[in-house]
Amino acid sequence: MSGWAGTALVAVLLAGCAFWLAAAVGGALTVRRVPVLDHWQPTRSTWPSLSVVSPACDEAETLEAATRDRLRSDHPDVEFILVDDRSRDGTGALADRLAAQDPRLRVLHLRELPEGWLGKVHAQEAGLRVARGEWVLFSDADVHFAPDALRRAVDMAEARGLDHLAVMPHILPGPVLLDATITTFGRLFMLGTRPWALEDPQSSAHIGVGAFNLVRRASLERLGGLRRLRLAVADDVELGRLLKLSGARQGAAVARRAVWLRWYASLPAMARGLEKNLFAYAGRCEAWRLGVVALLVLLLDASIWLAWLLPLGRPWLSVTGAALVLSMLVGGALGQLWNGRRAFPALLQPLGSLAMTWIMLRAAVLGARRGGVLWRGTLYRSQLLREAMGWETGWRGGVRRQ
Repeated sequence: MSGWAGTALVAVLLAGCAFWLAAAVGGALTVRRVPVLDHWQPTRSTWPSLSVVSPACDEAETLEAATRDRLRSDHPDVEFILVDDRSRDGTGALADRLAAQDPRLRVLHLRELPEGWLGKVHAQEAGLRVARGEWVLFSDADVHFAPDALRRAVDMAEARGLDHLAVMPHILPGPVLLDATITTFGRLFMLGTRPWALEDPQSSAHIGVGAFNLVRRASLERLGGLRRLRLAVADDVELGRLLKLSGARQGAAVARRAVWLRWYASLPAMARGLEKNLFAYAGRCEAWRLGVVALLVLLLDASIWLAWLLPLGRPWLSVTGAALVLSMLVGGALGQLWNGRRAFPALLQPLGSLAMTWIMLRAAVLGARRGGVLWRGTLYRSQLLREAMGWETGWRGGVRRQ
């Protein structure tokens, strides 16, 4: 290929190679700067109080095992607040039975959802209102903790002078293609959040992890609670953004065994679970935006293979592509091992990229058909979400630094 078309293709492939080089550098910085929670050794003798707030909606299948693991915690001053959010599958009765066995567990039952709120955020706000802890941990109800996980996390946050610590949990292995797709998602999440830059107050990098968002109560009070998040579909990420804007000191850690969960059981389950977040945030509730993002991800992920394999008459480009393919495969495998996961699925990242593209395009099509986000049986119109998140007016600030 020659002429302007060949030049344009080479430019596109070079942009893709630059993306992968940035991914390699970002991965190295993450491993270097983000601590492993399991390795942290607490040293304090006195402990601040901690409240663990978990919303639960129709989670009877996974609730008991996760809750019993949590109740083995050795944190000396902890309470667990489980918010039953209009469950219909016996979650409420199960939660009451567990609470009767341990006085540290308190159960709130919600029967109605006020207009203008997402159910999960409303449940978190209800739990926050009764929480007494100096620290508040927002954690999904299916997440498991090792007995010493809470002490490690609180001590790490205090020792590092943080107001918000997001812990990326260990995800239990599943089918190989699912794990390859999770690897691709993890790479995109890393590039989007830049965890290596979180503690730099001058950086716009921010993070939120629904499995483990540990926040100093004083920082939540500066935000006025969670009312600003009432229509935030990806509430964990938005909480991190608002905290960073408010001047809260933010950091991240990775857990290998201290915090864990089974994220999704299958690829279709992952597609269903991510559709609302992807449509609302990656696509800003506009299908065309998410479609463009999906195709861009596919192009960037394919670029190094095309640079290596296409006969473009530029040996230097082929060598660059081959080197980055090797870096992607080896770096991905090493990153999986650093996360405490098996390395093999990282070698199937090209298939994971295809699957992730399908998940994004599916979310775009469903969002366009519905005219918004469907969650827990309630349709939230795109216009409403855009206005609530400030996308309609271009306003995305809202919290003054203290």
